[in-house]
Amino acid sequence: MTLRHFRIFLAVCELESMTAAAERLGMTQPPVSQSIAELERHYGVRLFERLGRRIKVSSEGEVLRSYAAETLRLVDEAERGLFDLQDSGSLRVGASMTVGTALLPRILEELKARMPRLRLYLAVDNTAAIVAKLQAAELDIGFVEGMGERPEVLAEALYEDELALICSPRHELAAASRLRPEDLAGRGFVVREEGSGTREAFAEALSAAGIGWAETGVANSAEAIIELASRGLGLAFISRLLVREAVAAGKLVALRVEGLAVKRKFRIVRRRNKRLTETMAAFVEGCRACIANMPP
Repeated sequence: MTLRHFRIFLAVCELESMTAAAERLGMTQPPVSQSIAELERHYGVRLFERLGRRIKVSSEGEVLRSYAAETLRLVDEAERGLFDLQDSGSLRVGASMTVGTALLPRILEELKARMPRLRLYLAVDNTAAIVAKLQAAELDIGFVEGMGERPEVLAEALYEDELALICSPRHELAAASRLRPEDLAGRGFVVREEGSGTREAFAEALSAAGIGWAETGVANSAEAIIELASRGLGLAFISRLLVREAVAAGKLVALRVEGLAVKRKFRIVRRRNKRLTETMAAFVEGCRACIANMPP
């Protein structure tokens, strides 16, 4: 059996269609069917149940699916590990929305001088999605906020971020010189989607303070949250790094609430069982140096 057999098999497992798998792999359907037949003859089991025009992985197929996925993951990691020994190096880096928008561009700008030959492949998504990609070996390193403890993920604190409470200059709280936590009770908030570290930090802080709130809008980007809040659709908590310019320009008002500071850690994360290559180590060290030199 070859790696090609495994790649074809996994594509068929995922799509539950030999025709769809062939299209994804840039093949015609007969070679895909032939590869599956060769696998079944080799192992002496039926890997798929035929249900009309659809197919479903059999119990024996699920066993092979697990081994095939792990085999290809290890092959991919071996290739990347060997490539990493070259001068150029490459990294697959993922970042949650806030880190990817507010912090990572600054870091990468400085790192360009330190690691001029680094090839970087960047994915930006919410925290839950970045952690999932990391666990699936689709990323080498991730930058996230608000992630709970996960035994299979090694997390190191990188930066402490504070969420600013913002509103439109026309909001009834905009002119308030002194706010208490209870002044927020029952207020409408524009929030990030489920799985967002920003949403998790905000919700936990208000819950700990015993403050109930209403959801007036949901958006999956910081830019959308800022725009919605500026137009009076609700209050919002968002990283101070992202709203400095809008507040300075008078587009938003940043409110202070006595006794309510919403902070969270930005973390560098990687799979616990993944070898820290020279390129990864240099990248992490460079990130820490950039953060240390960053103005408050």
